[in-house]
Amino acid sequence: MTNPLGRLGQTLGPGFQKIAKSFSWLLLERLVVMGTALTVGIYTVRYLGAAQFGKLSYAYSFVNIFEGLAKLGLDSVVIRNLVQNAQPKEKILGATFTLKSCALLGAVGISIGSFLSFNTDPTTNLLLIIIAFSLLFNSLDGIDFWFQSQVISQKAAQVRIGQFIISSILKLTFIYFQLSVIFFAGLYVLENALRALGFLWMYRRGKENIFHWRWDKKVAGALLRDAWPLILSSMMIILYMRVDQVMLGIIAGPKAVGLYSAAIRFSEIWYFIPVIICSSVFPAIIKAKSLSAEIYRRRLQYLYDFLVWLSLLLALGVSLVAYPLIDFLLGADFRPSALILIVHVWAIPFVFLGVARSQWLIAENLTRFSFLTTSLGAVANILLNLWLIPPYGGLGAALATLASYAIANYLSGAFFPSTRPSFAQMTQALFIPLRWRKNQIYLGELRTLLRRSSAPKI
Repeated sequence: MTNPLGRLGQTLGPGFQKIAKSFSWLLLERLVVMGTALTVGIYTVRYLGAAQFGKLSYAYSFVNIFEGLAKLGLDSVVIRNLVQNAQPKEKILGATFTLKSCALLGAVGISIGSFLSFNTDPTTNLLLIIIAFSLLFNSLDGIDFWFQSQVISQKAAQVRIGQFIISSILKLTFIYFQLSVIFFAGLYVLENALRALGFLWMYRRGKENIFHWRWDKKVAGALLRDAWPLILSSMMIILYMRVDQVMLGIIAGPKAVGLYSAAIRFSEIWYFIPVIICSSVFPAIIKAKSLSAEIYRRRLQYLYDFLVWLSLLLALGVSLVAYPLIDFLLGADFRPSALILIVHVWAIPFVFLGVARSQWLIAENLTRFSFLTTSLGAVANILLNLWLIPPYGGLGAALATLASYAIANYLSGAFFPSTRPSFAQMTQALFIPLRWRKNQIYLGELRTLLRRSSAPKI
């Protein structure tokens, strides 16, 4: 008997099969990470308690803000150039490595210096210093960009799965021997080091050699010219994703951060889904743009519609089980986290749409709008946090996050003529549960594909 999924792949062609293989490995990676992270994370949160877990989350969020600046907005630009063979890959990857190395060194120094200037808790200071030095290993992320551009993300996924399993075992070991929170901070360094070594090994196995990378001033300049709108945009994205925990720590203290961080683990854990979907189909969407404007527009609408349907189902499901989930997994001490989770999880539709729209901005060479839209979200998040955290604590931070995600990833698209086509498509997607006719068409197309895949060959 023929495997129906295999027949479906044959029906859709070799391009789909390559995308599906890449997607399946990315999905496997995230499912392993998600399942293990939930299990190990629950034990970690319960072991450390709200106060110590809050300090760890506070320090990580502070460093993460500066990591956003160190990314230089290069990720998608490098992948695009590698896909299009804009320059020799050795020059692209060499320029990427050098630029990221310099930026990461600066991020480590700035994050440590700025944090120590106003924080007086010695434990939190030490946590931040340790976590900051973990950033230095991210300079080899260019290898991951190469894997994505070649639609062979399974190699990077295998590395991350191995790294995560080792890290999880060590966390459980730390809990068993009742080690301090300092050891958990040290794991960030080990995780990044293992990932970097794994990337090097996989790259070498593919008959590639990092010693062939070359610094080229012109290539580096071209990368920065295309990426400069994304540099501050990346900073703003991290800012409005992490500033809530930083502001909670300053205004309400580490326990409030612990309760909030415990809650958002159950909502942010789903953010991997649009990333792996979009990274897998991004090369196909770019190619569609050169084939036909209608095919390109239709594929984008399919992507938006699918992501919204998926995100609404996830948000509803998590909301319905929030209280029993928190009570059972974290205990009565973390019960206030349930209401925070119910509010925060409804940011998922806007997160999913934002990831897809970022791909559209790159394909349209409209990356300058990334900074404008994310800046609106970051400013809104800061102002709303200042207003809502004092009276409502972690719940106020969740409300601020929900509103700022909606502003940055959706509403901001209506403000600029160049982004209104995407805004219109996202608006259609948000109303997909009510678009009965379109849903019938989608179901009909799916049935047709399934019938073709299961039909006997003559």
